[in-house]
Amino acid sequence: MSALGVVEHLRNLAADPQNRATIVKDQGCLAGLVLFLDNEDVIVVITALEALKFLSEFQPNRSKMREEIGMVISLKTIMHKEGYHSKAKQLANEVYQNIISSVKTPSSRRASEASQSFFLGNLNKRAKVVTLHIKGLANQVTRKLCEEELLKVKGVISFTFVMNKSRCIVRCKLELTPETLCDTINNTKVLSAQQVIKNERGEEVMLSFGKAPAKSYGRGNSSALPDYLPEDDEDTVISDKAITRVGDDKENGWFSSVTSFFSKTLYW
Repeated sequence: MSALGVVEHLRNLAADPQNRATIVKDQGCLAGLVLFLDNEDVIVVITALEALKFLSEFQPNRSKMREEIGMVISLKTIMHKEGYHSKAKQLANEVYQNIISSVKTPSSRRASEASQSFFLGNLNKRAKVVTLHIKGLANQVTRKLCEEELLKVKGVISFTFVMNKSRCIVRCKLELTPETLCDTINNTKVLSAQQVIKNERGEEVMLSFGKAPAKSYGRGNSSALPDYLPEDDEDTVISDKAITRVGDDKENGWFSSVTSFFSKTLYW
């Protein structure tokens, strides 16, 4: 099934109010729609935005959509892209306004932050976030190389690039070690990775695995270091597209998850 075919199916399903909660709860559909927002075909983007608009009209979906990795930054990118299709920009703005409508006031913003903290706390019981500093991560070619290597690692759930800081924020299963992630990237011979953590004073520390020594920024020692960093606010950390894989088997990505969703829902 083509990209356009997938988003058209999702849009048509989302047009029915009875389907909207189920689509957002599905493990792969929302992540797939976010990825489609970066598609080169503007018709695919518009169709994905139409689906997201339907989904965002169901109020209980909004917090989940707002927390989806890459959602907010993708919408903002479309909204502010010069010379881009006007309908796409309008739809992106409508979806954005819908999903942030409940956090416009200071009081509701605090409630949202508390909710987000609760969500992340629950998530970290079965997953963790590892922040990597990747030397050589400078352009789309090296980013693509890094993507391909991380997608091969069993236990990686999703990852987000912060290109202007040469960072990659990886969400993974608890048993996957930062050393494994760094070794995978180092094996490219083009890129080299270090884990970014914070010491007890809140200072960033770079941990190298192997012969290279750890490197610290700022004063202080590296004692009592956490295993991984908590996720920061999406507006300060997630400054680029998030790549998400559903399941451990690299052949069972979000595309097959969406296809499975179709098979369960098209005959309701």
